[in-house]
Amino acid sequence: MSEIQTNPQAYEDEIDLRELFLAMWKNKYVIISITLIAAILTALFSVFALSPVYRTNLDIVISMPEQYHTRYGEYTLPISTNDQYISFITSNTVLLNTVKDMEYDPKEVALEDLRKRITIGELDAAQADKQNTFHVTVSADNPAESLKLAETLYANYIEFMDMMTKETAASYYTNYFNTELRALELSLKSNQEILKKNEELLATTPQTINQKEAMEALQEDTNSLDYIVMENIINENYTKIENDIITTKQTIYSIQDSIQSYTEYLKDIDKEKEAIAQYYETGGADNIETGLISVVETGIHMPSQPVAPTRKTSPSNARNTIIGMVIGFMVSIMVVFVREFWLKKDDGKGQTTRTQTVDSTTKDVS
Repeated sequence: MSEIQTNPQAYEDEIDLRELFLAMWKNKYVIISITLIAAILTALFSVFALSPVYRTNLDIVISMPEQYHTRYGEYTLPISTNDQYISFITSNTVLLNTVKDMEYDPKEVALEDLRKRITIGELDAAQADKQNTFHVTVSADNPAESLKLAETLYANYIEFMDMMTKETAASYYTNYFNTELRALELSLKSNQEILKKNEELLATTPQTINQKEAMEALQEDTNSLDYIVMENIINENYTKIENDIITTKQTIYSIQDSIQSYTEYLKDIDKEKEAIAQYYETGGADNIETGLISVVETGIHMPSQPVAPTRKTSPSNARNTIIGMVIGFMVSIMVVFVREFWLKKDDGKGQTTRTQTVDSTTKDVS
């Protein structure tokens, strides 16, 4: 007959749910204390240690044309999409000028730190080419600074876009007019050579032809004179050469006028490029006037002026306190669990082992 033996050790490591609740009730003051302490510490840290964040919103509308007219001709803008335009609001030049205007210490406020305080609203990939309204958020430690930072950032952004557009247009027209001047000079030289040859040819070509003398010579050969001839007629070759000379001179005059105009344009553009270079050297301290239209003034604008935030965005003291309470409660449960079921179990095993050893020794002696 086989006996079914039960091993009490199999149940030693199992924890009854009822025991768990009894242990929690037994240590309820420990749980409440740890939870409250964690909540209070989290609240104090959120209020006094974490810097408040205030956000000012900017709504920027971009409607830049593909081309715009200048005194030098039509200029095609090198940027084709609005999301490319708005990305320049966090460019290094804009941020450097903003740090300077806000009188921040460059050692304390790095460009990367300032860039993290500027958020551009998410762009819809499907509408990226057509989207023209962008939501930009600027963060700071207090409402007044947040508003000032947003206004300064936008002003520097507009100024940067204006100068960048003018600078690229000036470079484009410089290359364009220099190329055109080289072509015009070659064309002028070619037409001057043609003019010289035609003038030499015209000098050796008779203006009229004496038809009578020609016919008399012909009569001597044929002994017939059955038609009337004129004494002098206009030489068609002479007339054609003369017309070619007039046309060539007109072409030369037109080329010379174009060369003169392009040369004056290049002089004006060089002055504008010098003014732009001076603007960058002075850090934008001096405003410049150029012959290039400031298309940014009408292409980029804000529908409404930004306002100072009335409440902080983060941190949320209530949310942080609740998170602290949850973490404290979980920690207290772990403390109770270790205290009631781990440490006491180890003590119980030690006592059982010692008891068994004493009993065995007693039996051996008897």
